[in-house]
Amino acid sequence: MTKLTAKQEAFCQAIADGMTQADAYRSAYSAGKMADKTIWERASHLMKDGKVAARVSELKSALEDKQLWTREESVKTLAGIAKDNDAKQADQINAVKALNTMHGFDAPKQFDMSIKQFPTSIDDMV
Repeated sequence: MTKLTAKQEAFCQAIADGMTQADAYRSAYSAGKMADKTIWERASHLMKDGKVAARVSELKSALEDKQLWTREESVKTLAGIAKDNDAKQADQINAVKALNTMHGFDAPKQFDMSIKQFPTSIDDMV
C-alpha cells in the first residue's frame, strides 16, 4: 500500500473513531477559513481516494476486533443462563428480563401527564 501523508492518516484515524467526514477533515487539515461546502467537498473527495478508503476500512476492522463485548455475545450469554437448568431460578428470570429489555419486548411505560388541581386553601388539603 502506498504511504499516506500525516494529514491523510489523521483524517483516517478520525473517521475510524466515529467523526463525520467534515469534522475529520477539520481536525486533520487547516480548514479554519474554509466554507462548510468546501470542507464537505474536500472530505468527500478524500474518502473516494482508494488509499484513504482502504486505510479507514483497515482501522475500523482493527477496532471491531478489539471490542470487548458484542451484543451477540450478550444475547448468547443471557440465553445460556436462561436455559441452564442448573442455574438459580432468580438468575434465569433476570436473564430473561434482560433479554426482553435488549429486544424491546417490555411493555411501554405509561405516565400520567394530566394536570392535577393544586389545593387553593388549607381546607382543600384535608
